[in-house]
Amino acid sequence: PYVAASYNNMGKVHKNKGEDDKALGHYQKSLAIYLKQLGPEHPYVAASYNNIGLVHHKKGEHDKALEHFQKALAIQLKQLGPEHPSVAKSYNNMAYLYKAKKDLAKAKEYWEKAYAICLKKLGPNHPYTKGTKAELDALKE
Repeated sequence: PYVAASYNNMGKVHKNKGEDDKALGHYQKSLAIYLKQLGPEHPYVAASYNNIGLVHHKKGEHDKALEHFQKALAIQLKQLGPEHPSVAKSYNNMAYLYKAKKDLAKAKEYWEKAYAICLKKLGPNHPYTKGTKAELDALKE
């Protein structure tokens, strides 16, 4: 798992540098190790799926991104519960994806789910809660 975490961290560096394909390769190596060492339902596996989804989203590969976000969400719901902040993060990622696809109704649906969790678990003044609220408000404009 420590090697997987290192690959994950290298993936983040490459993603931040705009090197999407390198980031994707590191995230996939991280995922493979986590799957082998921790099993398919571990929250670290979900985080890896999420990171892979973010790269696909950045590349405009919406269907691939959605597939990975959905895998992450399924694990998070099962392992962490429906009100965990990581679930809110997955809903938020899916909302951004649907916004990019111009499906604003679906984006709103996911931001509302994310906002409800953030409000309950993080409070109204948390930056993540405020950011999610801002996205919802922007849809109303």
